[in-house]
Amino acid sequence: MKHEKQSKRATIRKVFRLIMSLEPGFFPLLLFVKMIAAIHPFINVVFGSRIIDMVIQKQTVNVIMQTVLVMAACHLILGVVHWRLESVLGVKRCSIDERITQIISEKSLQLDYELLERKETLELVFKAQEGMTSNGGIGFFCTQLGNLVELAAGLVYSLVLFLGVCIPVKTAGTDTLTKVLNAWWSPVFLAAAAVFVLAAKNVLQRQNGRQSQMNFERNVEYNRRFGYFFHFLTSYKEGKDIRVYHMQNMIMDGLRESNENYERSMGILRRWTNRYMTLNQSLLFFLQMGSYLYVGLKAIAGLISVGSVLQYIAAFWQLCRNISDMMGVYVNVEIQSRYLSLFEDFMELENKKYEGTLPVEKREDNRYEIEFKDVSFRYPNSTEDVLSHVNAKFRIGEKTAIVGQNGAGKTTFIKLLCRLYDPTKGEILLNGINIRYYDYREYMSLFSVVFQDFWLFSLSIAENVAVSTEYDEERVIDCIRQAGLGERLGELPEGIRTNLYQLQENGIEISGGEAQKLAIARALYKDAAFVVLDEPTSALDPVSEYDIYRRFNELVEEKTAVYISHRMSSCRFCDNIFVFDKGRIIQKGSHETLMREDGRYRELWNAQAQYYQ
Repeated sequence: MKHEKQSKRATIRKVFRLIMSLEPGFFPLLLFVKMIAAIHPFINVVFGSRIIDMVIQKQTVNVIMQTVLVMAACHLILGVVHWRLESVLGVKRCSIDERITQIISEKSLQLDYELLERKETLELVFKAQEGMTSNGGIGFFCTQLGNLVELAAGLVYSLVLFLGVCIPVKTAGTDTLTKVLNAWWSPVFLAAAAVFVLAAKNVLQRQNGRQSQMNFERNVEYNRRFGYFFHFLTSYKEGKDIRVYHMQNMIMDGLRESNENYERSMGILRRWTNRYMTLNQSLLFFLQMGSYLYVGLKAIAGLISVGSVLQYIAAFWQLCRNISDMMGVYVNVEIQSRYLSLFEDFMELENKKYEGTLPVEKREDNRYEIEFKDVSFRYPNSTEDVLSHVNAKFRIGEKTAIVGQNGAGKTTFIKLLCRLYDPTKGEILLNGINIRYYDYREYMSLFSVVFQDFWLFSLSIAENVAVSTEYDEERVIDCIRQAGLGERLGELPEGIRTNLYQLQENGIEISGGEAQKLAIARALYKDAAFVVLDEPTSALDPVSEYDIYRRFNELVEEKTAVYISHRMSSCRFCDNIFVFDKGRIIQKGSHETLMREDGRYRELWNAQAQYYQ
């Protein structure tokens, strides 16, 4: 328990430091606004009791109206000041929430690819986002802290006002009740009732907080699943498959299931909340009746004025409410710290990939050589190797084809080459040095890769090719023409500034072949030493695929190129061919050499020959 409290305090301190770094003026403004807000309720209490006494004492109308005007002026001035400052505070709070979302996004983008592929990491990202938005976030957390200040100030104000009823006065009354009510210790009974009620409310509030936390944990998976299915309702790309294969019922079943689980969870919380509110209101009613009885009897006994009855009842009620609300806010802060700890857990998630420091030698002749030495690899939480004892070398300027059937390990091989993963066993060398020791960003700069599941973004054509908002226009156009999309580009009124897809204004749709050419143009624009095509043309027929590979081979003539395919037609122009089967390289050599061997390559070639001969 002690460790848990220390952890909560540490989380709160980190949140404070984070907010101060994001919005330095937020907390001073928050405190000032809450101090003003705390004064506001007492204007009616103080002035109202005086006005009632003035009426009973038959003061002149002018005197009474002057008091009313002063009360109204105080309301107006404080109200306007509070409203203006609260609006500024709201903007700052939104700014903090937006920046927190940016921080989560930046952290996600910086995670190792290996981590990002894991379900546990994706859940942690979702929980961090949910904890910072659906459950109030840092903005709400700050408001709760501000509320503590407002309630503490209100507690002091109400206590000062209520103390007047506890002071004994001179009275002609001699009966026992009057003597008891006029004694200095008479408020003890009311205080005891208040302590009992507030302690009971505190227990109930903590229980309610625990129920809310449990409900949050239950709903994380339901909300994530609902968001997944809801995405399909507005995604026109998936809309084709949905309509052709009549998947509407399947998607709606997923939405209904998520909704039913969510409603079931909320039903549990609602039943608990109903019980909590019933008990809470009963306790407040008990305390309210006690305060009415105590102050009312004092007024009847002539110990206080009729007008002060309003002041003392309101002050006592405000005092109890402030204490109760302070405990409630404290419980909320504790609960919120648990949500914030999810954000903290995510932010403390560390990349496991060793970040080297060696600079990669800049060579204009691109004389880089990469070698796989006895490399084996298995994915996290898997018991079987995807690659097993792989030995391969990419010689400078050579064109290498990697072939094999689906699932043979070709794409995994490229992921290791690009260091999206590190080998489970063995090592990968760049010019004789383990690639783990090189600066990661510098190492990655050596590669231009077009993956089989490449992605184009709803940005301009130029930004997709240059992967930046700043680019060399002539170079972008040249790369697009080299990729074979020059004619299509000339038909577009806005040229390379044309937006893709429907997220951007005036976005256009492009065909699969055009998308592949833009992805190739992107690889050309990067102008890296190693170029990799990982089956980006798998949707094309073998002849078309061969033509694209041959044309691309001419464009990267002086570079080291790697072509991955499960089709043999793309291998004929390559200097070297690696044949993968069940995670191993079972054959190496040129097309002519491998065709003379009685092996897997010739078997695959003969099986596919009918499609490209």
